[in-house]
Amino acid sequence: MRNKDRFIAAMEFRQPDDMAAMFELEFQIYKEYVGEDPVVGFEYAKLSQKEKEMALGRNAQLFAQAADKAGHDAIRDIGSYWEIAPGVPAVLWLPEIEDRAAQIRAIKQETGDEFFIFCTVGGMAGSIPDGDNLDKLIQKIYEQPEEVCLDARLTLESILQSQQIFAEAGADGVINATDIAFKTGTFFSPGQLREFFFPYLTKWAQRCRDDGLISVFHTDGNVSAVMDDIVLSGVNALQCVDPLGGMDIVKLKKQVYGRLALIGNLDCSLLQLGTREEIESACENILMGCKEGGGFAFGGCNAIFKGITAENYQVMVNARKKYGNYTA
Repeated sequence: MRNKDRFIAAMEFRQPDDMAAMFELEFQIYKEYVGEDPVVGFEYAKLSQKEKEMALGRNAQLFAQAADKAGHDAIRDIGSYWEIAPGVPAVLWLPEIEDRAAQIRAIKQETGDEFFIFCTVGGMAGSIPDGDNLDKLIQKIYEQPEEVCLDARLTLESILQSQQIFAEAGADGVINATDIAFKTGTFFSPGQLREFFFPYLTKWAQRCRDDGLISVFHTDGNVSAVMDDIVLSGVNALQCVDPLGGMDIVKLKKQVYGRLALIGNLDCSLLQLGTREEIESACENILMGCKEGGGFAFGGCNAIFKGITAENYQVMVNARKKYGNYTA
């Protein structure tokens, strides 16, 4: 079964014919895993146009090599600039939307139809605000709710414009990366999210369906209080299912099967710090509890971040082959 077909089958609640699908939200350990990091960020920005084209082609080769080695069924694009801490940019980002579209085209040229290709959008109104605008946002919610709705509409319009460009470049699906929760629950009340967030997530999911794109909503944290709202939004899948927030992916799959596919949810801190035996045991629990009948793709709960060793990640890859296999 082709990687792309395996992933699509899983998202459509069809059991793949060989093994459970696998996909990572972000894979940061390219150098550790295949010997070379992609050219991104400020390093990419200083290149000439010709050098940028060559860099994007080489990046695509690295993505394909990592996907082949790990057995990933989908490859994600590189996102835009964002900060993991004030003044500290994310590991993987490209400066302009044109660069990101060009990277998707390079992936498509390199891999053809072998892998499912994701583009990324995010930052919808309703996500966790940073400390600089927290007070203003809270005030606006109570004093100018119509302005919050206007911001949400404008943000959605911007997202839809971007993903159209990415779809034309070759993306098969879209990841909406908008964190709405901490470990203890949603940042806004469920009622506020139903007013200011979910109507726009629903419109986004509908647009994805209209355009033939698979939609994946990513959020960290415990979203149990709004799980019905996530299901009703019409998104194809939820990615993360945060174990650090107490989310049990095996239990949740039984609750939402046929309505919402799940992607996750190996604890990435365990993947970094756990023993081989602990990692394999956690993988076994997830795979044996979730693989039956599709509706599930295996992966880390979040980014496979710098600090996770290639050796530990390979334990996860090997466990997927052992416990995610349907034919053994």
